[in-house]
Amino acid sequence: MLNSSTVSIDELRSNLADIISSVMYAKEKIIVKKYNRDAAVMISLDEYEKLMDPTKRLSDRQWKASFKRLDKIRAKIPKMNPQKLDRIIDEAVAEVRAERAAAGE
Repeated sequence: MLNSSTVSIDELRSNLADIISSVMYAKEKIIVKKYNRDAAVMISLDEYEKLMDPTKRLSDRQWKASFKRLDKIRAKIPKMNPQKLDRIIDEAVAEVRAERAAAGE
């Protein structure tokens, strides 16, 4: 869990180098307030990359295990003609819309 602190924009301006050091080295999360409202969050580049790239959140072993689970699930899903599947989905959507219309939603 990241440590968290809150600073105002004025504090951020005055102490930018120190705050960036806290984010980089102490892995601290900084919430920046503007007009006494939460406005932005500063996180380390490492944390940002983990958020943006799921492969960086998991070890190689965890990543491969996740795909094995997905492959097992995929194997249980019956093979179906894509056009037939589209027709079934369209029919189900039409049914739900008709039920909602009848209920006055």
